[in-house]
Amino acid sequence: MHGTTTTRDAIVLVHGLAANTLVMAPLARALSRFYGQVVNWGYSSLWSPIECHGQRLAALLRGLEEQAERVHLVTHSMGGIITRLALAEFQPRRLGRLVMVAPPNRGSHVASRLAPWLGKICPPLVQLADSSDSLVCRLPLPQVPELGVIAAATDFLVQEPSTRLGCETDHITLPGLHSSLLWRRETAEQVQHFLEHGRFRRAA
Repeated sequence: MHGTTTTRDAIVLVHGLAANTLVMAPLARALSRFYGQVVNWGYSSLWSPIECHGQRLAALLRGLEEQAERVHLVTHSMGGIITRLALAEFQPRRLGRLVMVAPPNRGSHVASRLAPWLGKICPPLVQLADSSDSLVCRLPLPQVPELGVIAAATDFLVQEPSTRLGCETDHITLPGLHSSLLWRRETAEQVQHFLEHGRFRRAA
């Protein structure tokens, strides 16, 4: 990746359901070459409603606001929904760009199938269902300066149309599975390119 280091900008990474900070670590390392503060934020994803995590992330963003020139966010899967809830509660004055990787913005068909069986012990499954009355499908559109969405070409959990919101600045589909997409060099390069330019890199 090429670019200049923006040492006063902060990046917050938010992982998805049934994951932890380890899945975001390769992306965090790649971005640390460019940004002075990289926060690989972790939370216990399985047992609490998504709103609880959104409130905690909003509190983190409040703390970062005075420390950084701009605050950018990079999310994976359910992390994108948590971020939408957090930004609805608190949006930094100097909010930068947001990149969502494989986000279930319109829900997940897999969550819909699992919710009747596991929803009582894992509330996010109900909230991430692709039915019109689920939490994720009723959320207002995010009001962010620039939003980039990356979909996985082979995603058995979140289908490509479900990653779209209609308000994104740019959208791109890259090779990979729902989670392995995070570990590809091309993904890190595209994330950095969007954070720097507000658009993904296209072949000439």
